[in-house]
Amino acid sequence: MTLCIIWQEQGTIKFASDSRLSFGEVLVGDFGIKICRVPFNIYDATESNGKKTLITSGDLGFAFAGSALGSLIIKEAISELIAELQGIAGHHQTDMYGISQFIFKAYEAISKDVCAALAKNGLTCIVFSGYCQKAEKLRTFRMETNISNQSSINEILLENTFEVIGSGAEPAKKLLPSAKISQADAINALKNIIEDKSIADVGGHIQYGSFINNRFQPAGVASVDDDDLINYWRGPFDLNAAYFNNDDGLIPNFPLLDLIK
Repeated sequence: MTLCIIWQEQGTIKFASDSRLSFGEVLVGDFGIKICRVPFNIYDATESNGKKTLITSGDLGFAFAGSALGSLIIKEAISELIAELQGIAGHHQTDMYGISQFIFKAYEAISKDVCAALAKNGLTCIVFSGYCQKAEKLRTFRMETNISNQSSINEILLENTFEVIGSGAEPAKKLLPSAKISQADAINALKNIIEDKSIADVGGHIQYGSFINNRFQPAGVASVDDDDLINYWRGPFDLNAAYFNNDDGLIPNFPLLDLIK
């Protein structure tokens, strides 16, 4: 299931993916949210009066490939845990390395159970990025579980400037330059794979996200359909659709990647 491209460009890190989910061998649906923002907070040890002092906080950008059910379960579990972490200032590692190791322990624990229950249909690959205050740069990590139910984590984008994950990775790599890629390269490769009907497990609308001032910002994608109507896609949702134009006056206020030009 899926195709996600993560790359470095102009001092930041960007994510793009399709929206297709697969359930087992047959069922597919183009309604997945595969790129998302997950906030984290790290607090110092709680004082005797119950007060919690914030050590650091920030955003992580996540991209998911593999089992739809496994990815959803793991995302929800990790999001819940890292919303409120605790450490001791000056003693515990509260940089991106420390955060990545905590996330991997949570991932490894739940992934073993998911894969034990779903076998190969539970296999997942997750990439996440965040700003590291110690290194003063964005750092990116890749976690995955193999068919033997063994999990691993590695820091990526250290030598290569981009990473491609998911079942559509190999055909996408053939469309990408071998070294450095641009946003146009990534989006065009993704678009071509989505439109290739011979690659059945990649499809739906393009998703996008990037770090802006070290905060991760998912974005909708503005495009024109076959009837010359403008759509603002965020995964399965058209943010410009009539169902969001309702009487209560609330409408989505979401940044957009403009693919109309």
